[in-house]
Amino acid sequence: MTSFDVYLDESSIKDFWRDGFVVLRDVVDPNLVLSMEEPIKKAISSDSTDLSELASIVAPNSVLSDPNVSSKEGSGRFVAGTDHWVDNKDFANFACTSVIPQIVAQILQSDSVWLYEDSVLVKEPNTAEETAFHQDLSYFHVSGEQICTVWVPLDFSSPETGAIRFVKGSHKDLTPYRPNWFVSDEPLPNTVGERVPQIPSKAVAAPTLSPGDLTIHHARTLHGASANRSADQSRRAISIRYCGDDARYNIREGAPLKPHHETVTNGDILTHERCPKVWP
Repeated sequence: MTSFDVYLDESSIKDFWRDGFVVLRDVVDPNLVLSMEEPIKKAISSDSTDLSELASIVAPNSVLSDPNVSSKEGSGRFVAGTDHWVDNKDFANFACTSVIPQIVAQILQSDSVWLYEDSVLVKEPNTAEETAFHQDLSYFHVSGEQICTVWVPLDFSSPETGAIRFVKGSHKDLTPYRPNWFVSDEPLPNTVGERVPQIPSKAVAAPTLSPGDLTIHHARTLHGASANRSADQSRRAISIRYCGDDARYNIREGAPLKPHHETVTNGDILTHERCPKVWP
């Protein structure tokens, strides 16, 4: 029998599969979370090269492509990057050897867990950009039911400071949605599927979160994030995407590719070194 450091109750697992997301309180040591402050600061610094991949899907001429450029509508910046774990041991340890993979294994009800990617998402105070509603699976070159994203805040997160928000039950919709530009609902060119529809406010859940809390959402769950209207509080978060036993490579037309995707075949299991097994 697999031994977990943190055991989840059945209600958390049921919430995930019923609603498409779950909020878990006090499941990660806040000291561990806050130890990522310096790695994040370095990752989003102006001399970092880790920003390019996610910036390429954010929007033409977006603030994300140049950390030195301020938002047009506010004085803050929305800065992001991806795959920091590849070259940074702090991010690798956080995504691969912390308590998070075993929490994911329980939520996904999967014997094994593979890392797909990590990312850093920082909305500084007075950042006007909202994160458009989107579906993570549209960007992933994988298919399956046991695929999820973990969102870990380093700051108190609320609708006023850029909280992640979910469309409850949207993971049950099997419509293939086109990936968008992340801060715009405009679809990426040469992608297939339907445009993400307008989301009524009554369908949206935006939980408040503190360091030590995290959310996990299904890869089909529509989600976004509000602007950060705070005058003095950043909204820093690490987002990590994981795959379970039934995940298989599935190259999606038009979605941004990682270098190793040129070496995989549709239907392959995730055995590439860029998708390391992180549990058990």
